[in-house]
Amino acid sequence: MSKKISTLAVGAKVRDPLSKYYGVPVGFQIADKNHAGYPANSTTLAAEKILCLKAFDAKESGGNSDRQNYGNNRYSLANIRQWLNKSGTNWYQAQHSYDRAPGSSYVWNGYNAYDTEAGFKTGFSPQFLAAILPTTLTVAKPTTDGGGSETVTDDFFLPSKQEVGLGSENGIAEGSLLALFNSNNSSRLRTCTPQAIANSNYTNNPSSAANWHWRLRSPNSGDAYRVRYVYSDGSENSDGAFIGDVGVLPLCNLSSDTLVSDEPDSEGYYTIQWNQAPTTPPGITVPDSVKSGKDAAISWAASTDPESDAITYQLDRWSNNTNAWTTIYTGSNTSFTDTGITTAMDSVQWRVRAKDSKDAYSAYTTSQAKTVTHNADPTVSGADANLGAVTSPPSRAYTVGDVDNGDTLTIVEALDGSEVRTIADAERGKTYTFGLTAAQFAALAAGEHSMTITVTDSAGNSATRVVTFSRSITMISVQRDAIETDAMAEKILISVRFLGAENNLTVEACNNAKDAAPTWETVTPGRKHLFTNKTKTATKWAVGVRVKLTKASTSDTIALYGVSGSYL
Repeated sequence: MSKKISTLAVGAKVRDPLSKYYGVPVGFQIADKNHAGYPANSTTLAAEKILCLKAFDAKESGGNSDRQNYGNNRYSLANIRQWLNKSGTNWYQAQHSYDRAPGSSYVWNGYNAYDTEAGFKTGFSPQFLAAILPTTLTVAKPTTDGGGSETVTDDFFLPSKQEVGLGSENGIAEGSLLALFNSNNSSRLRTCTPQAIANSNYTNNPSSAANWHWRLRSPNSGDAYRVRYVYSDGSENSDGAFIGDVGVLPLCNLSSDTLVSDEPDSEGYYTIQWNQAPTTPPGITVPDSVKSGKDAAISWAASTDPESDAITYQLDRWSNNTNAWTTIYTGSNTSFTDTGITTAMDSVQWRVRAKDSKDAYSAYTTSQAKTVTHNADPTVSGADANLGAVTSPPSRAYTVGDVDNGDTLTIVEALDGSEVRTIADAERGKTYTFGLTAAQFAALAAGEHSMTITVTDSAGNSATRVVTFSRSITMISVQRDAIETDAMAEKILISVRFLGAENNLTVEACNNAKDAAPTWETVTPGRKHLFTNKTKTATKWAVGVRVKLTKASTSDTIALYGVSGSYL
């Protein structure tokens, strides 16, 4: 488990096992949190112990005589500032015309020259260096350079007098007091690491248990060469910039969201836990067949993030016509429809990677290259149409075509999604008609319906024409088959279950249903009816019944549930 570094108390010890100086992980202390003037949401780290002994700046080649003899006390131009913020052995670059590298000939008695030593950043992990927040600092300028102050912006830096509780320099407040320090000298007492002592060639090195003096960035502004430092008893002092027996105790700022271990290790250090990238998407799915002018559905399996950060994805496409990867989608979805396959592309490929909320990326998952098929869609004449309400079976005449002469065409006609007719090897330009039969139309319920005409070529491309309509039912009419009787029926009783207006219901019956022109008589449902007809022309007597229910208005709903009856 882990927690934010900002939850640690001031003075708590932290380190990154991968960030080393003299081959040993650098131990830091929490010096402050959200310190005034420092980057927003930052936690300030100060080296727990003096890491090395070094000159502030080397003797100069000309100009001011004090600086020629004792080095330059202006922090913006100092060797130590440049060294703290560089990697590699070629870190030194002249900052002005008289500048010199801190070689043995240009530091006091040759003690602790560092012109050939790798820059301080060399041993730090890429994660640590990436997490550092550049910090803008106020520095007093020596009166030799005009006095006042100037600003520098650095990753690693030396503290000022003001920041360690020793007040302003020449009336200049170089920042504000860090929480790790106070006005008591004891808050500034520091010892050297064993490595600092072992790598120093000073003849009078301290023991690892002895407090030692360490540098500030503040000049002794009244002259050109002396630099302020914290003496071994925690008080303030100053000496020449070229003196190489003074300790270096650098500071830096990290984001307060940086994670550390829940508990300290056996030496009392909380371990910095760098953000880990999401897992690589475990798979990517692309179409088996890719066609120019057609959508390509791309999907991929989800990644996971060790810190449970929100994940987004970046999808790229490569094509032979550009020979380059182009980002076509970024977002949290695990699928995307690529609409950009053109006739200029003969081969395409896709890749996807995951990114967490801290901008850490996974590796890519890449698809196989796919050949792009260039084949035009077939066509169906006309346009989609809505016929509105119809009371008789609709029909649609159409032709099909395809510019790819080698393709064969197949037509499928469907009613409400169900296939009605298939025409194989359909002819280009021939007029076909899709029409509903009376029986098909009669079987449709009232409401919306669709007739679709789909033509598919032998390359798998298709086109569809859709005709929609609504069946409008204004009347329901049913007639019972004639029921033969041995004798003339004299009376009949009919019952009807229905939904609708009673005055729009017509019920009729006859006793000579076998005649060419039966004698239909109006019957009142639920009441006995006496037939008035006494004749027939057919061989047999027969009872007939018919019912008609009509809508009262276009918005009316009608239904006929059942007809029953008896006769004598």
